Amino acid sequence: MRVRYPRTMACIPERKQRGPVDIIEAKGIKIPVYYSPYRGTKSYLLAYYTEAKRKRERAPSIEVARKRAKRLIEELSAGTAHVAAFTAKQTAMINEVVEMLQPIDVPLTEAVRQFVEARQQLAGQGTIAQAVKCFLEECRKIQLTPIKFPDLVEKFLHNIREQKKSRRYILDMQARLHKAAKSFTGLVGDIHATNINRWLLGMKHASGRTKNNYRTALATLLSFARQEGHLSRGIQTEAEFSTRYDGRGGEIGIYSSETLQTLLFRIEPRLMPFIAIGAFAGLRSAEIMRLEWQEIRFAQNVIEIKALKAKTASRRLVPILPALAEWLAPIRKESGRVLAGVQDEFALAKRFKRAADAITGEDGKPLVKTVHNGLRHSFITYRMAVLKNAAEVALEAGNSPQMIFQHYRELATEAEGNAWFAVRPDKPRLELLKVS
Repeated sequence: MRVRYPRTMACIPERKQRGPVDIIEAKGIKIPVYYSPYRGTKSYLLAYYTEAKRKRERAPSIEVARKRAKRLIEELSAGTAHVAAFTAKQTAMINEVVEMLQPIDVPLTEAVRQFVEARQQLAGQGTIAQAVKCFLEECRKIQLTPIKFPDLVEKFLHNIREQKKSRRYILDMQARLHKAAKSFTGLVGDIHATNINRWLLGMKHASGRTKNNYRTALATLLSFARQEGHLSRGIQTEAEFSTRYDGRGGEIGIYSSETLQTLLFRIEPRLMPFIAIGAFAGLRSAEIMRLEWQEIRFAQNVIEIKALKAKTASRRLVPILPALAEWLAPIRKESGRVLAGVQDEFALAKRFKRAADAITGEDGKPLVKTVHNGLRHSFITYRMAVLKNAAEVALEAGNSPQMIFQHYRELATEAEGNAWFAVRPDKPRLELLKVS
């Protein structure tokens, strides 16, 4: 702490003088000390700002004044170190604004953002207070119906079931919104973007993409609330104002050719086509689940993914590589679902996980650690290593060349790619598949 002393301390003036006799300064805060006789005795005044008001304190001597000024600086700087560049008056004003915002749980930056946005939209056509008054008058004409968040979730889920949305979509929204309903239990109209940001931030181990998926689910739900008259029409929902995360996922998880061989040779026979098509053609789980035998065109050596069954809603043809042709040969049929009896992608994932966990070594421990979308990721990775052509791999996988190049380039060597596509069935395995 730096103390500025007057030029001479030999004696203190006996009369009141202009300007401070001393200035105590630290942490960007200055407290001047004035000589101010009081009722015929020596006295000193300390002047400072707090709570947006100028305050003064009297001390009997210069030493006492300095000690008090040092304590005041510690008190004033507590909680205000981030604005040390401001004057004491400016710091006090900021503290007062923060205190005003605390009852409504809105941070200062968010309040300023909304204020600036509102002023820009008004473009000089009135004050914000006038705009709010006009808005409230319009809201009274359209009487909003309050609803609690958990009740809105159930109403929305009932609505999408009535609309016969896909089972996958219903289960996904159900899982995400039920999780949200555990945290948001009050009225929908009271939810603010800051509440959503805090909830998403609390997902410590979730990737940016996962958080964005939850944010999208909330935005869909609140848009539904707006349509149903629970939120005001014509304005964005609070979910749309919440933070959007970096959508890039984590590391791509793939299997080795040794693991693929273990899966193909030891998995229960009914799941073999799922593994073979995923590993050697790169189809998505949902696409394999919907695939029919007549769409595997052995004569043309391609698999046809119809637009209605593709995630990207666009038709594509995927080549039947030699390894895939050999694995499918003993079980091929003329028609019907390739995975008979499987209607749900989530159920398929659980069945595959259980079957893979059942493949154990002599010590009883599982030999295969399942990886999310591992078969498709492996196909794209090893196909890219062999072809070295992102555009061609993108056409086969139903993805963009940019996505392929960004996430799958140089993750495996050409030798590893060749080993992956060289996993072929032997005669005992073929015989077992024929009779299964």
